[in-house]
Amino acid sequence: MWFYRIALLLLTPVVLFKIRRFKKTYTDYRAKEAFGIWPSVEADLWIHCASVGEVLAVRPLVLQWREKFPTRRLLMTTMTPTGAEQVAKAFPFAEHRYLPMDWRCSVKSALNKIACKHLLIVETELWPNLLQLAKRQGLRVEVVNARLSDRSFQRYQKFPLVSRPLFALPDCFLAHAQADALRFEALGAKKVLVTGSIKFDLAVPPEVLQANWRRQLGSRFVWVGGSTHQGEDEALLRIHKTLMQKFSNALLLLVPRHPERFEAVYALAKQSFERVALRSQIPPDQWSDFDVVIGDSMGELMYYYQAADLAFVGGSLIKRGGHNPIEPALLGKAVLVGPYTFNFLDITEQLLQVNGAVRCHDEAQLESVVVDLAGQSSQRYRLGQTALRFAEKNQGAVTRVLTEIDFR
Repeated sequence: MWFYRIALLLLTPVVLFKIRRFKKTYTDYRAKEAFGIWPSVEADLWIHCASVGEVLAVRPLVLQWREKFPTRRLLMTTMTPTGAEQVAKAFPFAEHRYLPMDWRCSVKSALNKIACKHLLIVETELWPNLLQLAKRQGLRVEVVNARLSDRSFQRYQKFPLVSRPLFALPDCFLAHAQADALRFEALGAKKVLVTGSIKFDLAVPPEVLQANWRRQLGSRFVWVGGSTHQGEDEALLRIHKTLMQKFSNALLLLVPRHPERFEAVYALAKQSFERVALRSQIPPDQWSDFDVVIGDSMGELMYYYQAADLAFVGGSLIKRGGHNPIEPALLGKAVLVGPYTFNFLDITEQLLQVNGAVRCHDEAQLESVVVDLAGQSSQRYRLGQTALRFAEKNQGAVTRVLTEIDFR
């Protein structure tokens, strides 16, 4: 672990800059907590989520746990202010703290304030000092919905002096697929179980269906770019320009993955389109006058997917590995992905095999498929229903996780 500690020390200026930026951008960000300066916390269960995506992913698990143990206390930690906002919205009964940066002194300080014996980490947010010190303090540590892409696996393999002790620390990895389980075992994990992805158990929030943005947009063709990155926004805007030559009333909902890019993506869209709206300023019932809407809101991705006829899952047209295709699938939407889906490889491959999604290998093919499907509502419906059946068939991971974990 000495190699990791030296590397972390060298990165201290970068970490401090990030904390400062958070504090400047989010006035209610509690920066002291990032240094381990916490008030005393008593909890029966501590769940750590990196940010918004993990908070949303763990929602069905938390709600079922809460149903089973209504009087127990929950502590949730995140790294980001947007994650904190989502915790407050989704779990008002939980206490929230920012996870300290992984300096040993900060982690020790925070752990000394916690009266809790059980830590659940969502996906693969593994911090060496946190894990080592938590285990030393007697916490039971489990990683739920554990996943590890082949790309990350290969990186960890290059540093066995760090990775093998690290992956041996958690008491159990509850992997979302067999391929992930094999990777964890190869890296030295002591106990690995395959429980499936808890993301399949995500219930569409009733408020999404009640809001029914799709109905507010009338009969026009609407497509969404969900959780997009730099390089994809430009491509989707070019595709939309072409699409509007054939379907002049088409609407693109462009939802960048990271909030710090909202402004830049809005400016980018304004270069090609006169009628561009920001979700934060214009409500859905007034979008009829716009060609592009920038989704500059957090925690509303399901609303955007519900509003669309066709959903492109971002992070997949560039080498980011793609984001979660289950969300549009659960809403019965036709799903499009790019060539890079290694973050959700098993799920995406299975979805493609049952013809519940279409893979587009480059921008040209994506343009062709979008223009083609814009005029084929019956084909979109078939794709969406197949995706929905696939998602529903794979539900049940939360029940398996609750069975495997001892919450006593």
